[in-house]
Amino acid sequence: MIIGLTLYLRTDNKQILTSVENFTIDNQTFNDLNIFSEKGGSKSIYNLFKHTRTLAARKRLMEIMQTPSNNVDEITLRRDGIKYFHDNQISLEIKNEEVDLIEFYLESQFKEFKNNPLDALADYVTRKSSNDYYVIKTALKYLIQLTRYLLKFIENHKSNQPSKYLNLIFDQIMDIVETGVLLKAIKQSEKSLSFIEVCRLDRALRGAEKENMKTLLKLVYELDVFESIASVASVSGFSFPVFNQEGPFKINITGLFHPSIKNAVKNDVYLDHEQNIIFLSGSNMAGKSSLLKSLGLMIYLSHLGFPVPADAMETTVFNGLVTTINLPDNINQGLSHYYTEVKRVKEVAESLLHRDKLFIIFDELFRGTNVKDAFDGSSLIIAELSAIQTSAFIISTHIIELATVLEKFKNISFRYLNTYFENQKPVFTYLLKDGISKEALGMYIVRNEGIIEILRKAAKNITHQHSTALIRMTSTKDRT
Repeated sequence: MIIGLTLYLRTDNKQILTSVENFTIDNQTFNDLNIFSEKGGSKSIYNLFKHTRTLAARKRLMEIMQTPSNNVDEITLRRDGIKYFHDNQISLEIKNEEVDLIEFYLESQFKEFKNNPLDALADYVTRKSSNDYYVIKTALKYLIQLTRYLLKFIENHKSNQPSKYLNLIFDQIMDIVETGVLLKAIKQSEKSLSFIEVCRLDRALRGAEKENMKTLLKLVYELDVFESIASVASVSGFSFPVFNQEGPFKINITGLFHPSIKNAVKNDVYLDHEQNIIFLSGSNMAGKSSLLKSLGLMIYLSHLGFPVPADAMETTVFNGLVTTINLPDNINQGLSHYYTEVKRVKEVAESLLHRDKLFIIFDELFRGTNVKDAFDGSSLIIAELSAIQTSAFIISTHIIELATVLEKFKNISFRYLNTYFENQKPVFTYLLKDGISKEALGMYIVRNEGIIEILRKAAKNITHQHSTALIRMTSTKDRT
């Protein structure tokens, strides 16, 4: 699935959708990172941001979040627009019910008012008390109020050096207002609109200026989305990514965390073309999957132009993101988990055949097969990936013995999430360190759950039951 980003821009006083380059991402990656779904009861990333004032802005947010981009100019435009809202703590004064009525009115099929005075007078007699007239007049009142507010908002911020994209939005709003019938309408009280004025405005706004009015609302929704995202950045401690397109790729993250984890431990991650593979080890429950999801989110959100869950991020713009974290069994196609894993690795290989600068995440290669095949398959695939130094790879594993085979590759860095024992109990620090994990908690977890004792008790109970039954059978025979 290849998708691209769209921005609302102004050319010759008309809205256009810019042509963009493509960013490679697929449904598996969306699901792995929980972008839209709510698997496991955790909140989706979409839900984190969807606190817009209007319902239509939520649809726009969804559209944006479905289309990350590798066009640095466009994602920078959006980032700077959101950052302006963030830095200036902007709070929009718009109401969903009013904007919703305006949109309903523009799409309505109400009968158009007559143009000449005599027919208009007849309309006045027959329609002034009707519901459609009430909707039209109320919607016009809200539209005039909204336009006044937008012009005041632009006046307040135009001199404050807003971002380039906000200036483009402001210019387009001004152009729509100044070249249409709204300019005259906002100079008088919307409460005293006469029937003739209602007729005149309605004919224009649902006629020749309808597309401009729809564009005006879309620009309002864009501002609404910016406010919502900026608010999340403030509350959650997100930062704004810096993009560096000079030289070979590199990514430098400090204070990385996952937004769904309360009081999350922060980590630093660095990758470049010289060390473009991270071999991540760690015991069970050490936090490997959470770290991988955090890294995937950083790449995804930054390529939307959104703020990211970290203290700071400097990155090259990548051409795509592919993750394999929660790969499901494909029962419907009769495929085993192992074969599904193999097909996923093939998909990644084909992506690498056609594109460079991809960010690839594997959480435990070949977990669906025996240890020997998993070892052999992982060492073979990672060795081949090491020859591709124009993309970034993060690969986690439980098979720490792989490190002895892979240490000869200079572009592989070995990291682990630290765990240690204290008073015979494991302590999970969730801190990323250089090296290879030494702790193995698999047997500790089994023993700690008391499984062995339960099984032994079950076996003892069965033996006792058999003995009791045997005694009863012997006693019955003796009596006979």
